[in-house]
Parts: sequence; structure tokens; C-alpha cells
Amino acid sequence: MSKLHVVLCTDGVFPQAMGGMQRHSRLLAEHLARTGEVELTVLHPHEPPIFDPALGIREVHVHDIDKDKFYLRELKRYSTRIARELDELKPDLILSQGFCVWEDIARSRDRLIVHPHGLEMFQMLTAKERLLGWPFRRALRSILRRSRVAISLGGRLTDILREQVKGSPCEVVVLPNAVDLPTAISSKPPVPSTNRVDEHGGPDERPTINLLFVGRFAFNKGLDVLMAVAERLVKNGLGERVHFQLAGDGPLLKKYQDDGLPPNVRLLGRVDDAQLDRLYRSCDAFVLPTRFEGMPTVVLEAMARAKPIIVSDVGATSELVTPHNGYLLPPGDACALYDAIISFAERGAEVHARMGRYSHERVVERFSWPSVTKEYLALFQRLVAQGR
Repeated sequence: MSKLHVVLCTDGVFPQAMGGMQRHSRLLAEHLARTGEVELTVLHPHEPPIFDPALGIREVHVHDIDKDKFYLRELKRYSTRIARELDELKPDLILSQGFCVWEDIARSRDRLIVHPHGLEMFQMLTAKERLLGWPFRRALRSILRRSRVAISLGGRLTDILREQVKGSPCEVVVLPNAVDLPTAISSKPPVPSTNRVDEHGGPDERPTINLLFVGRFAFNKGLDVLMAVAERLVKNGLGERVHFQLAGDGPLLKKYQDDGLPPNVRLLGRVDDAQLDRLYRSCDAFVLPTRFEGMPTVVLEAMARAKPIIVSDVGATSELVTPHNGYLLPPGDACALYDAIISFAERGAEVHARMGRYSHERVVERFSWPSVTKEYLALFQRLVAQGR
């Protein structure tokens, strides 16, 4: 019996393109190929080859979008080029990331799986954001309703997707994001401080708490909330007790560089994977005060390295974080973030280690790439069997 021919359509693959969806495209393609159970073709905008030839992935180059032009219109044009390639390939199943399969979608609907990822356009908070997101919501709703399956990362995203496809034949299937497990994990022992004094004037032996943020420097990531908390900690005499390291790039990075920072905040800029691994391993907890999100890869990466998590309760983060391994907070709430950090700092090294172990166990159980890849294969096999 011949293998299923699956085509993965994406508008970018990490590290040639940055972003959670782009990283997902690479890792999903690699793990599917390693199973040996599918014939995999990847349509992407980069000059092939970008994958290890030993994986046996067929790559088809699709001319990239013009990033200087209207983004949604360019996505539609990109989907036109994708459609031409799909007509030639005639796969058994099509897995589309985001808006890649849009033009001439009717010809693909009986074999089309759409993965819309974070659904940010349905989670925007301000009136201006909702207005700007309206055409994206309208376009994605049309795509979803003409697809066979829509993939949800879980949590609040599942209800959003079900509402968009109500009354259509599209099936919503929950398949979480995933992460590669590091080869080893270790808990960093706390290092007592020797240069602080407690409220009685004596040496403060409590360890400094190092919190790590990784993400795009943009409004939706809640950096303003984090900065407000950092300033409050300094004002309350806790600036030496709690330190923040912020890794990432984006439109707000220069603003924070130019405006100055609280003394307990350090900007690291964009870091490579090796640096990022060291940052995850050396921090005491990971913090992400995001306003809207899907299932953040950075949270999974921190959990895989046995770290407690402080994150907003948005998207699918409730699938990852419980009181056993961290704090789920209302988005945009600086007081809640401050209280969570103070609570975490006071819980002590033994509790921190126990929280970290729970994070790691949760990832191994549910969110490792080998486990999630099996779920994709099971979905592919079910859909093809139902279509025969």
C-alpha cells in the first residue's frame, strides 16, 4: 500500500522566517518525515533545500509575498500561487498553515486541514485593533467554513473556532503545539545574596529571583505591564530581590532602549537557540504577561526545562499551566502580575523545584513532538479512511 501524500503549505519556515507558526512548520515537517509513514511535500517561500535531504522531504518553492504591500492582499496572491502547485501535486491531504490555502479553496475542501494557530484577530482588546482585525476575521472565517478540518491548539481557542464554523461541515480537532525535549534538565540552586539587607538591617539571605521573558517586543506581549511591575518592585525596595531578563526583538525594542529601564530589567535583544537554551536553564521562572496568544512555544520550551510559569490566561495557556506549576493571570493586570511574582518569590527553592518538575512531566506526557506527531498521523489516516 502506498504512503499517504501530504502537502504542508506554509508562508515561512524557521529559521529562514521567524515566528511561532514558522517554527511549527519546520518541526512538524521534520517529525512527520522521520516517521516514514507519509510522503511529505512542503510548499514554502524559501530557496530549497532548507531541510536535511536525508529526511526525504520534497520542497517546492513558492514566490514570497511583497511585505511592502497590503499584507492581506499579498496573502491572497500567495494562496493563488499555492493553488497552482496543489493542482500539479494532487495530494491525498493538504495541511495549510494560516491563510496559505484560500484562492480556489473549493477544489481542496474535501482534503483540507487548516491550522489557524493563535487566532489573534479574534482576541484583540481595543476598538482600533478590532477594526484593523476585521478583514482578517472575515477572511479566516470564510476559509475555515470551507475546510474539512480546523485545528485548535486547545483552551479558549476551541470555543472561538467552533463559533466560526457553526453551521458548516468543518470539524474542529484539538491538536496542541509541541516542543522537542532537551537532552537533560537540571534545577539551578538558588544563590544567596550577600549585598542586601532585610527589614531589620541584617543581611538578606533570600536568593535573587531571576525571571525570563522571551518574545516579540510588541504591545500584545504585555511588556508595559511587566515594566510597570518592575518599577513597582524597585519602588517597594525589592528591585534587588527580583530581576528580569528580556530576550527578543520587535518594534518596541528601540523604544525601551531609548527610554531607559528600571534597574532590575536587562534587555538581551535577539538570541540564538544556544543562548536561549542557557537562559531557560538559568532562570528561576518564565514570565509572559501577554494580552492574547495561541499556545506559546516559549512557554512549552521553558516547561521542557522544568521551569515554573507565570502567564496570562489567554488562548490555550490554561492547557499548560495550573497552580501545580505556575500562575494564570488576567491579561493586562499589573497588580495580579506583581502579586504572583511576590507569591512565587516567597515560596522557596523546594516549592520552585516541585513546580518545575510538574512542568516537565506535563510536557513529556502531552506536548512532546513524538506524541503530537502520532496524533497528526492518526488524523490523516482517519480522514483518508472516511473519504474512501
